[in-house]
Amino acid sequence: MDRVTIIQRVLPHYRISFFRRLRLRLCERGIDLQLIYGQERPGTVPRSVTLEETWARRVENRYFRIGRNECVWQPCMRMVRGTALIVVEQSTRLLVNYPLLALSGMTQGKIAFWGHGKNMQLARAVSFAERIKRVTIGKVDWWFAYTSLSAEIVASSGYPRSQITNVENATDTFELREHLSACSEREVSAVKARRGIKGNAIGLYCGAMYDLKKLPFLIDACKRIKRAIPEFSAVFVGDGPDKHIVVDAVARDDWMHYVGELFGRELAPFYRMSRALLMPGLVGLAIVDSFVANVPLFTTDLPIHSPEIAYLESGANGIMTAPTVEAFSAAVSSYLMDAEMQKRLIEGCVRSSAHYTIENMVENVTTGIENCLGHGMPQ
Repeated sequence: MDRVTIIQRVLPHYRISFFRRLRLRLCERGIDLQLIYGQERPGTVPRSVTLEETWARRVENRYFRIGRNECVWQPCMRMVRGTALIVVEQSTRLLVNYPLLALSGMTQGKIAFWGHGKNMQLARAVSFAERIKRVTIGKVDWWFAYTSLSAEIVASSGYPRSQITNVENATDTFELREHLSACSEREVSAVKARRGIKGNAIGLYCGAMYDLKKLPFLIDACKRIKRAIPEFSAVFVGDGPDKHIVVDAVARDDWMHYVGELFGRELAPFYRMSRALLMPGLVGLAIVDSFVANVPLFTTDLPIHSPEIAYLESGANGIMTAPTVEAFSAAVSSYLMDAEMQKRLIEGCVRSSAHYTIENMVENVTTGIENCLGHGMPQ
């Protein structure tokens, strides 16, 4: 039985279901999966969780700086011996990638990148790190690209399209669907009463809280929306180094509510009570949750979005505005006052939720692994 090893710097809670499902699917195909993961640097997100499975091995990441650049050493070289395929994240700061890339040319084991093709959040497109990415982008046997946008970036570098798998990155939408289905109107009303959340024109922010999420922008936009729609309320879910920005705003305005970091069943009432998901800054996997919850996402046209922004069809399943507070707040206000627009965007969310699922993601990755190992038909 061939062994595949996937190395992740951290293991966020939303990846647990994916790796469990992937292992089962690969076992059905006669392939053994080993997962190696570490922990985040203190004070950063996403946070890593522990997976108590015999096939998942946790290592202690070592963080240090070389000049202005942060580097990470993942002590796992001995753990990958005898592996037919090693899948690593395409990140120049992950030092273990370099010996693995060098050794892959001298052994029978193959190596693949999992990633975006480039750093979508980097302000300087011609940085030293991006130059390294350009040099190494074609030095692997296979590519697992997050979305069609990532696949296009990799292909535009000259890498063969036949060796690129479009993963269609997603979360476990089944669990979220179950939680939403189990959440009654009575529960939603009770949560609103307990939290002091009034009205039905509710905008939700749900995610990590750091600079790229543009929280000061969002708070200013919410104030404009409130002036246009007096019954508007804003709910903030999440945690991170910029949490204080939200906490300070909530302390000044009683129509803003910070409920902390919530997951799973606890999160369902807040999606159920909300009309719009407000994320003017970086958008990633939250867009998949917006589809499943039928809460259209509103964002702005910025170059920092993660590849999952490719799922947004502005005007059909969400809205992307110009990157100004005026444009963003005006779009949200118009939506909250337009029943036809709400109906159209919600219908778009329903269609998209049927496509971007963890089941499809597992199948895409499984097929890519089989093709890389020569077990399946070429894509």
